[in-house]
Amino acid sequence: MQPAFDVDQLSRPEVIRNPYPYYDLLRDQSPIFGYRDYPPGTMPGVDDPKPSWVVLNFEDVAAVAWDHESFSSRDSLQEESSAPSLMLVNHDRPEHSRLRKIAAKAFQPSSIKSFAPQVDALVAACMDDFFVADQPVDVMADYCAMLPSRVMAHLFGMPAEMDRDVNNWATAFMLSADIGPEERQAYNVEAMAFFDTHVKEQMDRIAQGKEIPGPLLDAFIRTEVDGDRLSFEEIVRFCMTVTVAGAETTSFYLGNLITVFADFPDIWRTFADDPGQFDAIYKEVLRFHGPPQRLFRVATRDITIGKADIRRGDWVACFFGAANYDPDAFPNPYEFRLNRKNASRHMSFGYGIHRCLGAPLAQLEAESTARMLRERYRQIERAGEPVWQDVSLLNHGLQSNPVIFRARD
Repeated sequence: MQPAFDVDQLSRPEVIRNPYPYYDLLRDQSPIFGYRDYPPGTMPGVDDPKPSWVVLNFEDVAAVAWDHESFSSRDSLQEESSAPSLMLVNHDRPEHSRLRKIAAKAFQPSSIKSFAPQVDALVAACMDDFFVADQPVDVMADYCAMLPSRVMAHLFGMPAEMDRDVNNWATAFMLSADIGPEERQAYNVEAMAFFDTHVKEQMDRIAQGKEIPGPLLDAFIRTEVDGDRLSFEEIVRFCMTVTVAGAETTSFYLGNLITVFADFPDIWRTFADDPGQFDAIYKEVLRFHGPPQRLFRVATRDITIGKADIRRGDWVACFFGAANYDPDAFPNPYEFRLNRKNASRHMSFGYGIHRCLGAPLAQLEAESTARMLRERYRQIERAGEPVWQDVSLLNHGLQSNPVIFRARD
C-alpha cells in the first residue's frame, strides 16, 4: 500500500511535470497547510521559504485572489531577498492602483495591436531561423525560447543580439533554470544593471528631443496620468518585471500550444479549416496547459476559508492551475474542449486587481505563431516524447518538445 500523498510533496519533480492528478488528491482537503516553495526572484538554497496554506478549488482560489484587502500581495521573502521585487505583482493598494493606472495606459489594447506588424516580422524570422520542414525540431530549444525574448528586446529598444540574455534573465528569475544561487544572482544583477543604464540613456535621448527605439519603453517613460509619471526606478523595475515574466510565461505557452496541435490532430484540423476557431483554442490551452500555476498571498487579518482558520501573517498559495482543473468549475477537466461556455473563466492570467496586464501581448504572439504555422504547414506531428520541466511549480511547461512540421505541397 502506497503512502498517502501530502501537501509537502507538491515540489517533487514528478509532480511538477504533471501536477493535475496530484491536485485532485488534495482538493477535497483544501485549504491545507504545510507547503513550502519559492516566490519568483528568490534564491533556492539561500532563502528559506515559509510554510503556507494551499488553496486548490476554483471558488476558494477566486475568493483569495479577489480579496486583496484580506490577502496582501507584498512578498516579504522576496523583499528580504537580493532580487528586485516585481512591479504590480508584489504591490497592494493604494500604490498598486497608482502604478496600474499608468501601466494600463501603456498596455492599452490599441497600443498592443499596433505592435502586430513587428511581432509578425519577428515570428516569421524566428520560423525561418529555427524550423526546417519535414524534419524533427525541438521547438523549446529555440523558437519558443527566442520569440518572446526577441519581442521583449524589440519593445524595450534593446540590441537584437541580446535575445539570449533576455531568455537567461527570465529563466533565472522565474526559477525554471536549474542553476545555483550564485549564477542566478549574477543574472539578476546583470539584468538590473543593464536596465539601469539603458533606461537612463533613453530618458536622456527623449530629454534632448530625440526618438528612441522600443515602443513599450517609450510609453513607460512618456505616459502621464493625472499629472503623475513613473519614476526612473519604477521604469527600471517595470522593464525587469515585464521582461522576465512576459518572456518566461509566453515561452511556455507557445510550447504548450504547439503541443496541443501535435497531440490533438483534430484541433489542428479544426484550426486549419477555420482559423476563426483560434480564440476558443487559445482559451482552452490556457485552461488545459496554462503555464502559471501558483502565486503567494499573505493574510492581513484572521479569516476562515472552508474549514481552515487562517491567521494574520499566514502565507497562502493560490493554485491557479488547480482551479483550472476543478471539475465543479470545468466538467471533465482532462478533456480538451472547444465548446466550454465558461472558457473565459480560466485562471491562467490571475483574477481580480492583479489580472495580468500583459495578456494581450501574449495573445498577439500566440495568434501570430498559429497563423503562420497554418500558412506554412499542412500538419504538425509528434517527433518524440515531450519532456515537461520539473524544476519549479511556478510554471507548467515543456523542457523539450520535438515535433515535425509537414510542408504544404
